[in-house]
Amino acid sequence: MVLDTNVIIDYLIGKEEIVKEVNSYRKNDLSTTFVNEYELLKNASRKIMEDVIQNLRLYHSNDLSARVAAKAYQELKSSGKMMSDNDLLIFGICVANDEVLITRDKTFAYRRSNNVKIIK
Repeated sequence: MVLDTNVIIDYLIGKEEIVKEVNSYRKNDLSTTFVNEYELLKNASRKIMEDVIQNLRLYHSNDLSARVAAKAYQELKSSGKMMSDNDLLIFGICVANDEVLITRDKTFAYRRSNNVKIIK
């Protein structure tokens, strides 16, 4: 399970539904991406975020994830819906690694995929 930035932050502040969701997985099954790492480190207490990230498996981009993200961009563009480049890269990494993204970001609904789980 790949934790999106918003899920990690909501977990840290103790949002009940997020804490329950994250705690339903084994700690060894939790991961995030280098994009989420960047988002977390740029906007928050660096020490706290470094401690959190240290306990997660970290996925990086590769050729397949870049191709998946670019294809998703083209499909969204042709449908008139868009996602941020960061979200497209995260999506590509999840698909390329056959992982499920746990997110609160409803724009991921534009990509109907078994690789995304949106929590309300």
